[in-house]
Amino acid sequence: MNEKFRSVISHSQDDKVKVIYSWFGPKGPLWNTELPNILSFASEAEGVNPEMQSRHFWVDDIWNRQFSKAKDKYELAPLQAIEADQDEHGGLTPFIYPFSMTWRVMFEKYFIKDAGLIEFAHMPVWLIHMCSTRNGYILIDHSVEAFMSDSELNAMFSYFHKCHRIPMYKIIYLTGTVNATSVYEKFCKKYNIDEHRSHRMHVIPYASSREIFHNFYLNGYINTDGADDYVEPIYDDTHSPNKLFLTWNRRFRQHRTSLALLLEKHNLVERSLMSFQKIDGEMASKTVHGEINDQRTPEDNIIRLYSDHNMHIEEDVAERFANRCPLEIDGETDINKMCEDYGYTQPFYKDTLVSLITETNYNQEECTLTEKSFKPLFNKHPFIIIGVPGSMQGLRDLGFQTFSEFWSEEYDNIESPSDRMLAIEQILLQIGSWSAEQVLDFKRRVKPIVEHNYHMFKNPSSVAVVNNIYEHITNNFNTDYNHWCNPEGRCHFE
Repeated sequence: MNEKFRSVISHSQDDKVKVIYSWFGPKGPLWNTELPNILSFASEAEGVNPEMQSRHFWVDDIWNRQFSKAKDKYELAPLQAIEADQDEHGGLTPFIYPFSMTWRVMFEKYFIKDAGLIEFAHMPVWLIHMCSTRNGYILIDHSVEAFMSDSELNAMFSYFHKCHRIPMYKIIYLTGTVNATSVYEKFCKKYNIDEHRSHRMHVIPYASSREIFHNFYLNGYINTDGADDYVEPIYDDTHSPNKLFLTWNRRFRQHRTSLALLLEKHNLVERSLMSFQKIDGEMASKTVHGEINDQRTPEDNIIRLYSDHNMHIEEDVAERFANRCPLEIDGETDINKMCEDYGYTQPFYKDTLVSLITETNYNQEECTLTEKSFKPLFNKHPFIIIGVPGSMQGLRDLGFQTFSEFWSEEYDNIESPSDRMLAIEQILLQIGSWSAEQVLDFKRRVKPIVEHNYHMFKNPSSVAVVNNIYEHITNNFNTDYNHWCNPEGRCHFE
């Protein structure tokens, strides 16, 4: 441990950083993100189903998912523990006040002056002061998504730094953006964000969905709602699958429509297990016909994927695909089951050769790896990611293996959305041309890779995250509290 850090927290039990919650329920700490209500204490999900079954939606499991795996460094504590410590010891024990973010409102709206996250949660004024001037850190956990656009990062900077006068290094941001460090550095350069630590928050890339499958690996499925006990998938390299491709597409997104039309163009939809809606279940105004029409170039009314002349889709192709919809694989409508996958989808992976993973982002800078990317790995399935450049590299950085031995993965480096889709199209055609013998040869040769990827889930990714946080706190812990000013004494809150 950092000796300076040890000297100022020696009064703290076992020299641990406290993870603080304002409220506790019968099943554990409740979210700091908002005030508890009757649903909180009942541990019932928002929008309880008719059978009154609960998924314990309101219990914040960030302690269990992350910090509890490093109890030598962290301890769970109520807000009152910090208040008492402040009175007795001058507030020297470092603490983290976590906010687990949701989809409840647009991300930027959590960071509006006088009406943002801190106000919504009714965070005590004295606690804000402790984060601003003394020993407190705020954790923003939005690792399930990849919100790092300029507007989102500017909103966070303005809210914490300018409105609440909290040094930005006191803000720890967990994001599902696997290239978060480089995205944030580009943002800071673009907007001339001072390099002084008071201006720079601590960004940690964390693909939290991987942790779901880590828990499945160790403990079997959790919250199964009657699902069968977990059985490790068997990759049968002697079985020739009935279909080539498996692709799940719940929400409409441009790249998913593009992929679907390319599959239709090459008569590969019939050789695929594919989900695709006719009408958006959440927004009835969005239809498959509307999504296709959105890809028409205004000047000539021709369907050109990403407005690229090399990706012209004939009208009959588009109409043929639209008439196929809705396409269903399993008929599942429970979003939680879709995201976490309780094992019931194993047969679909066994009966297909390659997963086409249509990630959340495609034509954006933020590279995200959600549950969509990890489900095939956990089901021992080869895959192609239709996502942001660097997605495959992001997986390799996490220790997983990919498939450059069998097809070119140069598409992962192509910046142009249309050129990247064209490169993926060539891979689809390559796989589609394989004979039955080539398919089985591929399965035999790829088996060590899919087995390796599956067993990578034995290792929790959260340990590296909490170690990163701990190092950040120990390296930046202060006793003089002049951390919001530069060496010349100029205030940074201007």
